[in-house]
Amino acid sequence: MMLKRNESLRVLMASSLLAASIAPLTQSYAAMPTMPVKTTTLSSVQSLNHLQAELPVGVKPLYLSTLSSLYAANHMQPMWQDRDAIHQFQQQLAELAISGVQPQFTQWVRWLTDPSIKGMARDVVLSDAMLGYLQFTSGVEVNGSNWLYSNTPYKMATPPLTVINQWQLAVRHGTTAHYVTTLEPQHPQYKKMHAALRTLLADSRTWPQMTSLVSLRPGQISNDVPALRQILERSQTMIDVTDTSTPKPTAETIAQNTTSNNVEDFSVDETAEKTQKPSPAVSPSATSVQDVLPTPTPDSTQPAGTQTAATAAVAVSDNQYSPDLVEAVKRFQKWQGIEADGIIGPGTRQWLNASPRLRATLLALNIQRLRILPGDVTNGIMVNIPNYSLKYYLNGNEVLSSRVIVGRPSRKTPLMSSVLSNVVLNPPWNVPTTLVRQDIVPKVIRDPGYLQKHGFTLLSGWSNDAEVIDPSTINWSMVSPDHFPYRVRQQAGSMSALGRYKFNMPSSDAIYLHDTPNHNLFQRDSRALSSGCVRVNKASELANMLLQDTGWNDARISSTVQGGSTTFVPIRHRIPVKLFYLTAWVAEDGKPQFRTDIYNYDSTVRSGAQILSQAEKLL
Repeated sequence: MMLKRNESLRVLMASSLLAASIAPLTQSYAAMPTMPVKTTTLSSVQSLNHLQAELPVGVKPLYLSTLSSLYAANHMQPMWQDRDAIHQFQQQLAELAISGVQPQFTQWVRWLTDPSIKGMARDVVLSDAMLGYLQFTSGVEVNGSNWLYSNTPYKMATPPLTVINQWQLAVRHGTTAHYVTTLEPQHPQYKKMHAALRTLLADSRTWPQMTSLVSLRPGQISNDVPALRQILERSQTMIDVTDTSTPKPTAETIAQNTTSNNVEDFSVDETAEKTQKPSPAVSPSATSVQDVLPTPTPDSTQPAGTQTAATAAVAVSDNQYSPDLVEAVKRFQKWQGIEADGIIGPGTRQWLNASPRLRATLLALNIQRLRILPGDVTNGIMVNIPNYSLKYYLNGNEVLSSRVIVGRPSRKTPLMSSVLSNVVLNPPWNVPTTLVRQDIVPKVIRDPGYLQKHGFTLLSGWSNDAEVIDPSTINWSMVSPDHFPYRVRQQAGSMSALGRYKFNMPSSDAIYLHDTPNHNLFQRDSRALSSGCVRVNKASELANMLLQDTGWNDARISSTVQGGSTTFVPIRHRIPVKLFYLTAWVAEDGKPQFRTDIYNYDSTVRSGAQILSQAEKLL
């Protein structure tokens, strides 16, 4: 009798544990419409065993435990019976896999393009991929700055139960196709970029390669010319002959602060382009295109169009870099955001060597980045870091476009969202501690008169009542840059690294927009030169627009700037500021645009390139 009682107790406890394990799911479905019961309802354990029996050897779903509960609740019926839903979901899944942000998606693409995985097994794989996709789409808005700009894949996890329930509700109502469309990026750029991606993938022919490492100048002879001619001919469908880049500085803006153009401004590294070591970034301007795509092996499933230069050899006929080719290269450079000088240097050559398939992977990655960008901007300032551009929108219209200088790779401008708080006229500059230690202190140690020569004041600390310190009272030979206790401030005026205008906004990284005394730097096509803050070429125009809105007129602005006194003017209306990072998009004329990956954020497409041929089947 005692044995029977103990056995009954064990059964009861086991049943209670099983019920507790699936309680959250079953409770969440209580309010949902139920489907007709076609078979006896299975437990999660029975469902798991059933699913495992359906799957081929080697196919192990990531979310098998969750799937067992879901399929049990759906009476083991398939969840993917709508062909439109399957088609739409597979397209979105393939785009995400090509982006390379999470290698797990490449595995799902491999399974979904495996003809041996069919029937219920394929349904399970689709559902497994859906759970992973739901984690991504529900979490990317909050985590996108890490997930989409990191060389380390984010951690896969079960999506929130509320999100799973939304999907299951669509399954039960037969509205899965509509639900899947709500998961795609809702940005106006998405449809254009998706279409451009498919067009690029359609060009599967071998892409010619220019192999010489020597710059090619107009009129010169080179064995690369036949390949160049083929590249330009095949690129015509992409190249926009009009200039869609931000206009170069006008004579007026270049002339601003001409008296200070030669002032030393150590917060900008004017030699960064020359001294910077080659980056391992995927951007064609930073590394060889062939480093991105798979190396062919005897059993490789290498995507078409990714052959090396050796297999893409062309016959040498006319080897002169003729005027017609020079003009075509200038249009190509303009399209790529490169100075249109007609000289084929390393950057231009590597972009010329970038095949349509490589460009497709870059589009796929930037499609996912659309998820963390606002769609239609009514009011606000948008700064695209790799495009070195600022756009100011007012009442839905673009009222100002300006070139900018951003942080060099060693001192990146961060991705951030903030709101303008005030405009400062004639701003002094409290030099960041990092700059003081790395740049100023070493120079003062070599030249004790350096601070005075460049308009710097030494203060005892960062408080408002900090005392001014006479630099001559310090034994600089005993100073350690790593333990420098003082604050360094540069007075407002012609020597100030901030120029005449500063645009403050709350930022944990102390990042802001500002003017500069060195407007000649805006003529460069590569402008990752600063220490992190964003320098605006048309800072005076931006300041005028903002100050006019606060009731200031031109005369008051001019007299205040000329007077030299530091003046803070609060912003009346909320003006959002977004610093973002987009290296590929589609212009208004329908042509895809690509920019150099200056911070090595695009390297995930190395992983996506491995799955191109399979993902293309799902697209």
